[in-house]
Amino acid sequence: MEIFYTRNDFPGWQPFNHLVELCARVFQANLNVLPDKKHSRYQLAKKWISSPSHGTDDHALFLAKKPGDLCAFMSLPEFDLKFRHRAVWIIDSFWTEMCPPPRLLRHFDLVAYTQKGDAAFYEKQTRDRSVFLGWGSDVLRFGSDEGTRDVDVMRVGRQPEAWEDDEQTKRVCARQGLQFHGRPPYGTGPGNQYESLMSFYARSKYVVAHSNLAAPMTYTHPTKEYITGRWTDALASGATVAGVPPRSDMSLNELLWPGALLEFDTVDLTQNIQDLKAATANWSAENARHNHLKALQNLDWRWRLKKLAERMEFCSPVLDDEIHHLNNRIAKG
Repeated sequence: MEIFYTRNDFPGWQPFNHLVELCARVFQANLNVLPDKKHSRYQLAKKWISSPSHGTDDHALFLAKKPGDLCAFMSLPEFDLKFRHRAVWIIDSFWTEMCPPPRLLRHFDLVAYTQKGDAAFYEKQTRDRSVFLGWGSDVLRFGSDEGTRDVDVMRVGRQPEAWEDDEQTKRVCARQGLQFHGRPPYGTGPGNQYESLMSFYARSKYVVAHSNLAAPMTYTHPTKEYITGRWTDALASGATVAGVPPRSDMSLNELLWPGALLEFDTVDLTQNIQDLKAATANWSAENARHNHLKALQNLDWRWRLKKLAERMEFCSPVLDDEIHHLNNRIAKG
């Protein structure tokens, strides 16, 4: 297998970069980093009038950060190599307005999307060539069920204005007797940033994460809600996610086991921290163990990769072996 992607070392994309590396390892694939540049209209015009090409026994997996990346992929010389099967996995699949038309999508044998609410759109565009592969985490390797945690509340990533000032939040938490940790530092190099972040999750009882509609940014979708790697990585590490959740994201149903979410009705720092104080008083090591176990069962990336491999008709002994280890870990409870 050949894997193609464009790398982004911005902290928020570390879970994606780790997924790429995990895919390359379990599929024993060659990893190709593509230039991050705009698509060629001339090359796309050629794709518009040409038929999809196939050949050889090799598979190609294109990992896209957003639907617009597909046009850039199709413009590159690497896309014209002969492959038995071409698949693309779109992470921020909610940007459906950026998606190429069906005539261009026919050059992919499989189109995977990450937000369940996008199912109708991708099924209409590609019919039976689409598959839902929701956000996950490397629970088996980097998750944690550690019961001793020195942080009551940790903040990660974008937050609504009321939660943005870590020093203010720390003072309010201190008045309630809570140990707060602000935005965690990231590793010094690309190779250890994900592992570093996961280690901070594993120290925390509650991780604050809000819906993109409650904490909008210029790079978030203005109307569609969705979970991100913050939710799945926190749960993989045994923490509970606290905040205003993305209620309209149907993927949220996978996270609704008891103890997974502490839901805020609204964004109000004082009230939210009072809710966290009450919840922390009832927290025990069993909370971490339960969240980690449920994440192993539901959120490990390997379950998604297994479905992807099956749809691509690709055999991976390494993935089969890791699924075996995953099942053994689940069986131990």
